[in-house]
Amino acid sequence: MLAIETVSPTPGKMEARKELRMHRADEERIKAAAAATGLQEADFIRQAALLRAQEVEQRMSLSVLPVEAFDAFKAAVEAPGQVVPGLARAAEASKGLLKDAG
Repeated sequence: MLAIETVSPTPGKMEARKELRMHRADEERIKAAAAATGLQEADFIRQAALLRAQEVEQRMSLSVLPVEAFDAFKAAVEAPGQVVPGLARAAEASKGLLKDAG
């Protein structure tokens, strides 16, 4: 049996269903891969979809900048703040108007 990367499925009862259409050749390929890994086809497909979802989520939470852009960003973040008079007045005038949703 082959070792494959795994992801933990959500615990609890599975209530949602998905149906998909595919070419017969793709079905045979998935069937063979599932058998090679010792998984049922549905488990193999669910695992593959969850791994892909995890990969997309990780990519969405990652920002990639060229070194020069990151250095400029870091310098701007670490620089001392500046008071913007109009903004400071607006913030002071709005005190009490907005409530924190938390």
